[in-house]
Amino acid sequence: MPRVRSDDYESKAQAIMDCAAALFAKEGYPSAKMQDVAQACGATKSMLYHYFPTKDDLLFAMLKEHLERVIAGLDEAVSTAGTPRERLMALVQAYTQKSAQSRRRHVIAMNDVKYLPKAKQAPLIELQRQLTQSVSALIRELNPGLPEDVYKPYTMMLIGMLNWTDFWYKPGGAMKPQELCDRISRLFLKGFLAEKS
Repeated sequence: MPRVRSDDYESKAQAIMDCAAALFAKEGYPSAKMQDVAQACGATKSMLYHYFPTKDDLLFAMLKEHLERVIAGLDEAVSTAGTPRERLMALVQAYTQKSAQSRRRHVIAMNDVKYLPKAKQAPLIELQRQLTQSVSALIRELNPGLPEDVYKPYTMMLIGMLNWTDFWYKPGGAMKPQELCDRISRLFLKGFLAEKS
């Protein structure tokens, strides 16, 4: 008979993923052990295995949840803005906010998918592809009629700019989050809109 989930199952799973994200970001996924995750969470290994049977299951769940949240946030932000330019600015803001809210998971998503077995990588790669296609569709609207081979590099440049802010940007520093979003948007728009067919 399957074990019944407790009412706080989701919140406990989320807390485990948060502890694991901090540990994986600090120690590196390959080096971290489930015993280390249990210790960081103040839990037993057997309790941890109740939620995540393997370390790969834990990483997969963490990254899937993170990518789905980023995609949903981008879709919502873009759907409520008007012009393609306004939608791009909304996308930059939403992407920056979502990755900042779970900075450790975002960094792990960029670095650690490769450690998962191919069967677990595939759905995560598909989510990443979805995100890339959404950004690509938007930049096509911004500057239609360019040669086809130009859109993918610009898409990857914008995503790269957004991803790498997690490695250097300090939200409590001199540049406030809104200023960062405005600067990224302006930098990208000025360069991309200068492209001619």
